[in-house]
Amino acid sequence: MRLELKLALISAISKIVIFLILFILVEQMIDTLARSHTDRDLLKMKDKTMATVAKIGIKSYLDAEKDSAFASYNILKDEFISITVDPDGKAEPSKFSQEARIIEEEEFDYRILNCNFESNNQLYALEIGKNMQMIYNLDRTLKNISISIILIVLFVTTLFDLGIFKYLLHPLNQMIIPKLKTVVNPETFSYSEIASTTSDFVYLNTTINELMHKVNDILKNQKKFIGDVSHELFTPISVMQSKLDNLLVSEKLPAKTVKLILDQQKQLVRLQHIIKALLLISRIENDQYDKKDTFSLHELVNEIITNIEERAQIRNVSIRNRIPHPVMLNDVNKYLIYILLFNLVSNAIKYNREGGEVFIRHYFSDSASYILVEDTGIGIEPENIPLIFNRFKRVDSAEGEGNGLGLSIVSSIAAFHDAKIEVSSEPGKGSVFTINFPLKDFYL
Repeated sequence: MRLELKLALISAISKIVIFLILFILVEQMIDTLARSHTDRDLLKMKDKTMATVAKIGIKSYLDAEKDSAFASYNILKDEFISITVDPDGKAEPSKFSQEARIIEEEEFDYRILNCNFESNNQLYALEIGKNMQMIYNLDRTLKNISISIILIVLFVTTLFDLGIFKYLLHPLNQMIIPKLKTVVNPETFSYSEIASTTSDFVYLNTTINELMHKVNDILKNQKKFIGDVSHELFTPISVMQSKLDNLLVSEKLPAKTVKLILDQQKQLVRLQHIIKALLLISRIENDQYDKKDTFSLHELVNEIITNIEERAQIRNVSIRNRIPHPVMLNDVNKYLIYILLFNLVSNAIKYNREGGEVFIRHYFSDSASYILVEDTGIGIEPENIPLIFNRFKRVDSAEGEGNGLGLSIVSSIAAFHDAKIEVSSEPGKGSVFTINFPLKDFYL
């Protein structure tokens, strides 16, 4: 989730919490005010009733037959007044209550004022009630209006916050992040300043620029170190190789000594291959190769087959070029692609069975182009597949040749070309290495 959306979401959640608290407070305030207003109305009705009793007497209120009780409800049952003889005969202060009353087989909620008064030496109980339904309706209406206002305000302010956050984070989204995304080589990194009044973004951009300067200096020193080390290593190896060659010229050397010298020469050659492989990986990973070549993939595979055919014949392995003639690679490094495919074909021969086959295929999809190197060899155990691209890792120790760097070089070259490698294998039946190249690198 983008940062501005997270900030807007946090802001919306905080507003929801605040609005809920306000809503609860407003609800309680509305209930309190409604009850207080109703109680004042009931007290006014009591004062009017007492004034009428004082003016015309209690007899006019009481039932003509029973002469002991009076009750009056208006048409809508909104209010009522009830006067009865108080059986307790004790004067008590006025009090309010809320009760349900059944009138004409309908139940109503009333807010009731209870009090008593004396008239003609007789104590009477007075009840004045006001129907709560109107108050409930008003309360519900006010709550609905409050909820609607809260939702509208929440929606509008969230949109406003989203726009504000997007504006405030514009330097981060449009300047700093794109700079980091386009980093391929520190030497080509853009060290430009950003136009922003937010000091945090300016500081972040300055820090990134300083960091990239340091990374660039480190890589330059690394390149220089690799060049110096490779040169210094190759020189003594070449001297040792020359001296061993001179020793082999002598005819007086015992057979045992000759064997030892040949073993040493073999180790020196292996050491040279390791140094060259490590130097190649380092140069690839340091982006020291161009990607400007255009060539026929079919012809490149034919060239590989020609150069490796002798090794395949020794193992009695057939190599089949199934690449269509029109397929062309564009904006790649031909030398590195050659090494990538050569190493895969070499491994397919090395780990194949007697009389086996190797197929090099190609096909397109809607979004990518695929090169497949398929063999009918011994296969790879599932638990070893994640390890085969590790440096100096050889899952088959039975083979004496190799230094465990071939597939590591393949992985580095693929990454250099923004390609992905997938491996599928079944022990005893063979393996398939699939290189998934971006579609822009291929055309017909």
